[in-house]
Amino acid sequence: MEQGNVMERRSELVRPAAVVLAVVAGLGCVLLGVTSVLAPASPVTPGAEAADSVAGAPPAALLIPDLDLTLNHLIALGHTAGRREQPGTAAGVGWFSDGPAPGSPGVAVLSGHSGFGYASGAFARLARLKPGAAITVRDSHGHETRFTARRVALFPANEPDSTLVAPEEAGPELRLITSDGSYDSAGLGGARVAVYATPA
Repeated sequence: MEQGNVMERRSELVRPAAVVLAVVAGLGCVLLGVTSVLAPASPVTPGAEAADSVAGAPPAALLIPDLDLTLNHLIALGHTAGRREQPGTAAGVGWFSDGPAPGSPGVAVLSGHSGFGYASGAFARLARLKPGAAITVRDSHGHETRFTARRVALFPANEPDSTLVAPEEAGPELRLITSDGSYDSAGLGGARVAVYATPA
């Protein structure tokens, strides 16, 4: 009889201990679960996302005070049938969209007509720009990048774009060039102009 009572007491002691172990194990799982949720997946640098969205943004406006030139609309120029697209109007200026944006590493190119049919083009006076002249490009986010004209070069009317846009430095460059006149059979009748500029 006494042995039976002892066994009953042991079973009564084991049951609460089992309950305590179960509760502790459950709390451990919960705590581990919360820890895994709260732990950061990877560090994030403040402003990195914003910087990525601005870097390489397409140019939207061009300002050259010395030429009294302000253009608030620039178009993207790609290739059609193997030929470089060109602005479709005398006042149009376009960006070589398969290259870097102004301010990014490499040569960013903006191209416009010196003449288009019987009209003067946006870059009609480009050859008059002097070294040291200020050039500002505003991108689609409103960010402005300032450049300084370093030199102006003249090329034959039939000189290919590849010559006018060849890089000269390792860092960012801006190149303003007159179009080659092949768009809609518009002729130049004169030399091509290239302005070499670097960040101010």
